[in-house]
Order: sequence, then C-alpha cells, then structure tokens
Amino acid sequence: MRIIYCFFICCLTHGLCFSDEGYSSIFNGKTLEGWKCRPSSQAANWTVENEQIIGRGKGQESYLMFDDQLGNFELKFSYKFISDEGNTGVEVRSHPVKGKASRLHGYHADIGHVGIGDKVLGAWDFHENNRGDYLAKRGHRVTIKENGKKEIEDIKNAFRPEDAKQGDWNEVIVYAKKNKLWFTINGKIASEVIDNEKAKRLDKGFIGFQLHSGDKMVIAFKDISVKR
Repeated sequence: MRIIYCFFICCLTHGLCFSDEGYSSIFNGKTLEGWKCRPSSQAANWTVENEQIIGRGKGQESYLMFDDQLGNFELKFSYKFISDEGNTGVEVRSHPVKGKASRLHGYHADIGHVGIGDKVLGAWDFHENNRGDYLAKRGHRVTIKENGKKEIEDIKNAFRPEDAKQGDWNEVIVYAKKNKLWFTINGKIASEVIDNEKAKRLDKGFIGFQLHSGDKMVIAFKDISVKR
C-alpha cells in the first residue's frame, strides 16, 4: 500500500504518471544517424564506440543534437565520466542562435563531476536569454512567476553528490511537461523548474548533449530513449 500511495502522490504533484512503457530508442548503438553536431567543425569529437556515444573535449564547446523538435516528453539515458573531471548537460527545448555556431538558446539540465558545485551537478540553467546565472540549483524547486521573480523551495530527499556513481553509469530521466521541467539522477529528483514567465518560456525545441572543451574531458552516453 505504501508504494502505491507514494506513486499516487507523485502523479498528483507532477500531473502525470510514468512507466517504462512507451519509450523508443533514438540511438542505434552503431552510428550517429539522426544526430548532428553543432558547430559542425567539432563533429570529430563525437564518436560511437561499444554501443556508446563518446564525447572528447578537444577544441571548442559543442553539442550533439537530435534531429527532431520535442515539446512534452521524457528523455532517458545513462552517462559515465571516463575522465576524473568534466562538465556536460542536456539541452531541452533548445534552438540554434543566429551568428553563434557553438551556442544554443533554451533550457539546460546540468551534469558535472562530483564536487563541481550545486549550480552545475543537478541544476537547471537557461542559455542565451539573460535569465540569470541559473534557473534552479540542485535540490531546489523553483517557480518562476510571470514577471520573472522566483519562489524557491527545498525538495525533500533530493539527489545529492554522494548519490552519483563516480567512474560508473548513472541513469538520468529528463521530464518536460507543459511549463514544468525536472530531472532525476539515479532515481532521485535533482531539481525542478515551473516556468510561468510566458515572455521567455519555451514550449518546444531540440534536445541534445553538451561537451565542454578541455583535452582531458571524456564522457560516455548510452541507452538513449524518448517517450513522446
């Protein structure tokens, strides 16, 4: 009964119930078919090895973007830092920025190595629209009002750095439903944004993975699937 009750409360909180059904793979494990690097000059930094997407931080920052635009969805994948340190993340409802080949405009779920800070590992950012340094720190649920002001509350039993597996695979699920965006790492909510600022909110766009520059950074992704 307790399990059913907790599941029911989660559905009420976020307005939708989730299951493993309905996910479709968007990575074939062999090639980067269906994906494009932005900027294209950095495409060689992304490869497929052992059914994994590998990003090596040589040259400038880049993004590996999925071809289709998505609005309401769930994105599930696993990641592992092969290097000791690194900074990556997931673009959500993002759009190319004219005149800036390596930049995107949109939401960004931040993932970095353990110890990188609560504004990166498990936080929400927003690129290229002057909405501040970040939208929500790790462990926070932030409601953005129509005038842009924020209401911040702590999330109970939120993801903590010690919940991450260093040198091993971590499972992430990113949820985007109307004006609500949140993501989990290893089954724990990292942070959540409720975006009521209609003038700056994005309801649809591209998803993709970020690769910061840095010769020592190596990141791997696998088991990438989407529920539309």
